[in-house]
Amino acid sequence: MTTTEGHRPDDYPHLTSPFRSMRAQYDVVVVGSGYGAGVAASRMARAGKSVAVLELGWERRPGSFPYSLFQCLGDLNISGISRRRLPDEPTRLFQLILGDGQHALVARALGGCSLINAGVFLEADRETLQMSVWPSEIRHDMSALRPYYSRAAEMLQPSPYPEDHPRLLKLEAIQAQAEWLGREVSFYRTPLTTFFRRERNHVGVMMQENCGSGNESTGLDDGSKNTVATTYLADAWNWGAEIFCGCEVRYIEQAPNQEGYVVYFAWHGRGRSAFGEEVKTQLFWVKANELCFLGAGALGTTEILLRSKDYGLPISPMVGRNMSGNGDMLVFGYNSDSKVNGISEAASGPTNRPGPTVTGVVDRRGLSPGDALAGYVIEDGCIPKALSPLIQAMLVLQTIRFPAPLSISESISRFGETISKFKLLPFKLYKVRGAMQRTSTYLVMSHDSNELTLTLKDDRPILHGPGEGRSENFSKIRYALSYVISRAGGKIGSSLLRGTVLLGRDREEVTVHPLGGANMSSTGTGRGGVTNHLGQVYKGHGSATHEGLVCCDASVIPTALGVNPMATITALAERSIDLIAKKRQFYIDTDTPNGRLNVYSQPMVSRRVEHGFQKAAVDQAPLSIGWQFSEVLDGHMYMQSNDLDSNACETLGRSSSCTMRMFLTIEICRRIGESSDAKHGMVLTMLDTFGLQYEGICTGTVACRGLSRGPMRVVDGRIRFFVPSKKQAESTALRYSLRLLSLEGISYKLKGYKEIDSTSTISIRGMWEATTKVNVHITRDDEMKVGAGVLRISWPSFRRQMRSFRATVPFRVRLIPALVLFLAYFALQLVVVFLRPFTPAPKSRRPPHPSPGPKQQPFNTTILRTEDGVTVRLQEYEPLPNTNEAIKGEFLGSQPVLFIPGVTGNAAHSTFALPYLRYNMVEYFTARGCRCYVLTPRWGSDAKTSAQCTVYDCRLDIAAALQHILHGQKRKPYVIAHCQGSVALAMGLLDGTIKRTHILGITANAVFMTQVLAYWNSLKAATPALIRLYEFISGTHYPIGSPDGNKPIHRVLDILLRFYPVENRRDICTSTHCHRTTFAFGLCWNHNNLDANIHDNVGQFFADTHTKLLEHVTRMGTHRACLDNDLRPLLTDRNLRNLQDIPILFMSGTVNQVFKPESTLRDYEMLRRRFGEHLYRRFLVEGYGHLDPVIGKNAADDVYWRVFEHVKGCVHEQGVTRN
Repeated sequence: MTTTEGHRPDDYPHLTSPFRSMRAQYDVVVVGSGYGAGVAASRMARAGKSVAVLELGWERRPGSFPYSLFQCLGDLNISGISRRRLPDEPTRLFQLILGDGQHALVARALGGCSLINAGVFLEADRETLQMSVWPSEIRHDMSALRPYYSRAAEMLQPSPYPEDHPRLLKLEAIQAQAEWLGREVSFYRTPLTTFFRRERNHVGVMMQENCGSGNESTGLDDGSKNTVATTYLADAWNWGAEIFCGCEVRYIEQAPNQEGYVVYFAWHGRGRSAFGEEVKTQLFWVKANELCFLGAGALGTTEILLRSKDYGLPISPMVGRNMSGNGDMLVFGYNSDSKVNGISEAASGPTNRPGPTVTGVVDRRGLSPGDALAGYVIEDGCIPKALSPLIQAMLVLQTIRFPAPLSISESISRFGETISKFKLLPFKLYKVRGAMQRTSTYLVMSHDSNELTLTLKDDRPILHGPGEGRSENFSKIRYALSYVISRAGGKIGSSLLRGTVLLGRDREEVTVHPLGGANMSSTGTGRGGVTNHLGQVYKGHGSATHEGLVCCDASVIPTALGVNPMATITALAERSIDLIAKKRQFYIDTDTPNGRLNVYSQPMVSRRVEHGFQKAAVDQAPLSIGWQFSEVLDGHMYMQSNDLDSNACETLGRSSSCTMRMFLTIEICRRIGESSDAKHGMVLTMLDTFGLQYEGICTGTVACRGLSRGPMRVVDGRIRFFVPSKKQAESTALRYSLRLLSLEGISYKLKGYKEIDSTSTISIRGMWEATTKVNVHITRDDEMKVGAGVLRISWPSFRRQMRSFRATVPFRVRLIPALVLFLAYFALQLVVVFLRPFTPAPKSRRPPHPSPGPKQQPFNTTILRTEDGVTVRLQEYEPLPNTNEAIKGEFLGSQPVLFIPGVTGNAAHSTFALPYLRYNMVEYFTARGCRCYVLTPRWGSDAKTSAQCTVYDCRLDIAAALQHILHGQKRKPYVIAHCQGSVALAMGLLDGTIKRTHILGITANAVFMTQVLAYWNSLKAATPALIRLYEFISGTHYPIGSPDGNKPIHRVLDILLRFYPVENRRDICTSTHCHRTTFAFGLCWNHNNLDANIHDNVGQFFADTHTKLLEHVTRMGTHRACLDNDLRPLLTDRNLRNLQDIPILFMSGTVNQVFKPESTLRDYEMLRRRFGEHLYRRFLVEGYGHLDPVIGKNAADDVYWRVFEHVKGCVHEQGVTRN
């Protein structure tokens, strides 16, 4: 905004710091931002201290103040005593506190009441400062405040309305009326902290010329007013003070080490009010290491002290007592004979502008020597144009009131008169420049009884006091004003609340200058007041004080001043801080000038100390889209240092009642360009194509009694939206990463995630669970595990969260598309998961994920020729050196182990040596001294061979491999076989092709001799019609990961396979390769056991197969037995004897959907009953499917150990036999 001359009215720095930049501790914490708080912030910053200023309101700059009635009402909050509980908006500019007998109107914004007061700088008179209620240090020393009044004047630069400026009608009117009160009455132009010409103020801020609008009481937009913001606070900012708005200090406690104070406050970030009381219970904190100054105003400071006292801080019992309304009265001289021009204007002309709100003062102090209580001042005022219709209506209604009781005839007569006046009311309200332009406003400050009290009821401040409007002193003042007003031809009117009988507020005044509550003691102990002469708070009844806890605002003034208190508040604060600084040997540099300050200035001094993680967070800060929201999560934690998962910890935490609550405000930010995760992760929506990604910057608290006695602050927090999960196939997550700081000074790391996977597909309940459940793990900075659990968003909390979206900057229409785009992005990500079968399949990636680490390569690859002339590949892996201390006792000394895979075609990688696994099976065994051989049977040979082979033919490949190993190693190999590799091994043993003496032992995974198909496979195998149909359409080759699988028929088949039935939603995915594998063999895994790296590379270890081989498998499945190429059963009593004396470990996953676990159970029972139980073992792998016992992400921990134990047992048994 600029003035008509082109000058910017707010040409000074933006003073507020981002809330998330607040440190955990400062040398000095200043509460509030009024005159006293401003003095404390400025002087302590100039003393070289790190300073934090906490202000409840927001920064309001010239050009942003309300002007219309609608704007003023939108900036008004009403609290206090009311018949109904009013919504509390504590950060609004105008705060009307309804009391019992006395009301108050104050301002909450950066700069406090200096933003909406008249800027009158008048000193308290001698008689008032000599009253008995003052401390002796002030009462007996008339010069005590003189130098400090001078300091205040030097900073605030008061000056009266210039004589050479245009004449003001209301100034002339009050000057004439002053003479009617007697010649002994003093009249003069009031000193105002307003600039009447354009120049820089004392701290270097350019001030504009006052335009005479008269809008001081709603905030001046012309940039001419020397407020606390443009003086003390601007100076403090330039010297390194950090200023934070929206911070409502609730209470203060002494730090645990008795050094400094902990200030607890609620942060009213935009949108957090949607969560109601949580804002005031989930508190932030900051520590003042040396000094804490309370400058939140008489009502604010007193409320903080009352609550602190309730919460255990020792304070004088006098807190909240003997407060004063400064004898304030607001009186109107309605519809006088002459024009006053007392209504404010937005842009007045040079001849008819009203001028500043106050221009002259009738000073009736000192007329009664020795009687300070008799003195008062009367000042002219200016009605805000926005309120003039309301005030006129109020004044007209006051003329309708009649004394009671009335006779019936009088009542009828007056009733007609009343109706007539009501009929004229609308006309009068619109005729603003009539009666209202002839209405004078009088502001009175006098002496009241000092009997106001402030108490807390249901944690809300309640103001009590006598109706001063009914007192004798007020009656005398009203009588004097009534005389003046009637002589001017007007009618006396009262303030809105005082004259409203209908609200039960008759003759109750509204003060804009509440004083006291933490009164200075006249006795030097806590029995005479709350603070000593320096503002230091007494610890109780005695003289001991909290030396670092200082009140520096109107709360310390023990009596009404009978004049505007601004100058006295500032002078008392200057005195207290000067004397405390000298006592603590602080040097306050008041001589160094600031230079010129403007809106682009940077602080001359920076005291910010950033930790490494904070600086990195700033350097990598993403671009805010201008919106934020809040969320509250509740749950249970279990304090432990082991690896229990979140769900188990939630159960244990619930049993021990260890709760946690997390209240976060998340600023939505956008990152341009894809991260590595997005490049390598699954492509969820078309938005990813444009590199659109979001993350949130988190600010908030985490409360858990098991970790800290108070709430922990989030000092650095991020949430990343929809990060493809590396640990879970077809899964995305909202990942929380928070650094927490406790009151005890301990730093924690909180990692949490909302996992959104296929369990949410076509399931509203599953989607709700996924998006509202956060799995949490907490560690210390040294990565020591502390606890884990689960936090959840409740339905009521979710509704509040949806209402909490707010712009982080002043609202502009152009912000709406950014929010719409984010919400669309968020919704699309969820829709993609919810409607997963209907979403487009991601394009094949080769390979999308890097290997977890360098993998062991084959030492040698041998091409074997089988008995029937077919060549097959055998890869050899050497044992690794015995250097791992953790497994030294498991070293087997070059024991050969042969791995036989299932049907995978000519795949790039064997399932036993996948490079995508953290720890594959070959690595597991070579690390334990085994020499590993991986066979690729003929179904992985050339196309002609693989197209004509059967499972039965592959027994020859295994026989050739065993002979090669025996010839080279002179030791019997142990065989680990999977699926049809295991079946081929069984066939070779049954028909004698493979000698049992060539084998040390066997692990058979999923199936061996007996083949019991799972449900969906049994349906497919019931008839060869499905295979015949495929051969008719596409031929005998069935591609999975091979390049020639992109024919139109395959693309059509891919679409149909999206709807292949699965028993659990977790197994719904979008992978074409996974679907093709499932169609050919059945669902080969539980998707929960695959990470993204494995699942996205299915095409790398499943290449293809052929219908002849599939038909052989299905025929054996329907017969539940091994069949040769002529479909003759091999499982006969004679053949079964060939398996005698071979130790076998049967292994099945409990959720195998290819072959039922019954398959291995039948073989296990058959062999142990025929040959004895000592050679046979069976291992059911809980939660695993068909192939994931081999390729599962956790198979090394869950499965491999059991196989190795069987190998080790066989080796040991062989050694015993030899001996």
